[in-house]
Amino acid sequence: MRWSLESRIVAVTAVAILALLLGLALVPRGHSLVDLLGSDARHLLERPLFTLGKLTVTPVFLIKAFVFLLLLSLLCSKLRHLVYVKLVQTKAVGQERSYMLARFASIAIYVIGFLVGLELAGVSLNTLAILAGTLGIGIGFGLQSLVANWVAGLVLLVEQPIRIGDCIAVGNTSGVVVRIGGRGTSVRTYDNELIIVPNSTFTTTQVTNWSGNDPSIRLSIPVGVSYDSDPDTVRTLLLQIAHQHPDVLSDPAPEVVIAELGDSTLNFLLRFWRMIGQDDNYRIKSDLYYSILRVFAEQRIEMPFPQRDLHVRTVDTPILVSNVPPPAKS
Repeated sequence: MRWSLESRIVAVTAVAILALLLGLALVPRGHSLVDLLGSDARHLLERPLFTLGKLTVTPVFLIKAFVFLLLLSLLCSKLRHLVYVKLVQTKAVGQERSYMLARFASIAIYVIGFLVGLELAGVSLNTLAILAGTLGIGIGFGLQSLVANWVAGLVLLVEQPIRIGDCIAVGNTSGVVVRIGGRGTSVRTYDNELIIVPNSTFTTTQVTNWSGNDPSIRLSIPVGVSYDSDPDTVRTLLLQIAHQHPDVLSDPAPEVVIAELGDSTLNFLLRFWRMIGQDDNYRIKSDLYYSILRVFAEQRIEMPFPQRDLHVRTVDTPILVSNVPPPAKS
């Protein structure tokens, strides 16, 4: 069996982490790769920086911890991608659930690896409690938004109010969800811009999910005509225009209703259904407006524009009105 590149990266990273863990567990105390360095370098790397409970933190300990966390993060990232690809290829579950399962698998591997690393490094639960208390102070001072976004990301993965591929509108951002990350959600707008929206925004503000319930949506176009126009003729023409557009659904059928008897216009509302797409709704509305202008011009149906009357109040000073042109300048 030939392994893919992702599988080989995951395997190599797992072996590296296993070797590092075995090195921490099996190497006798006082013997390590640091012994190969000079006395000055050993003294610098093994100098205690601070203590957490019974754990003495040295520069070499911090280096080992950094390398371990880096390899563990790489393993979880590649494992998440590998699990997602395999689940999508098997078609056993949908794309959204495949993404959720892959995310939770990577989180579980990271938590287990982190706890195993703490155990082999000799970190006691009391020390872990001190670290948690320190982290809690940091959260209280400036990490609230980071933790809130991370927790909101877990809520989005579990409840799935939005999923990858959904057409959404949140705040001033409208587009398609392409990724749900730990801190933010990537939304590709209809102008092909990639906007990162914080996850907490989806749990604290109102979000419109156009495709979450049904792939079809209803749109409306207001049309105003003069009172001299025949309402039945206007209704028939609007329905014909809607039926001729290829993106307008025939079921449910479009309809025309009188929305208002305005001051100078008879206001109709053309309501129709379409399948939600990877673009906004301006194109289909523009097409229908072009057709309405053309058909109404052919049928001589007037679409009056707003008119304003000017009323001059009575004033004490007389107003001189004359049609005599002013004298020419010399």
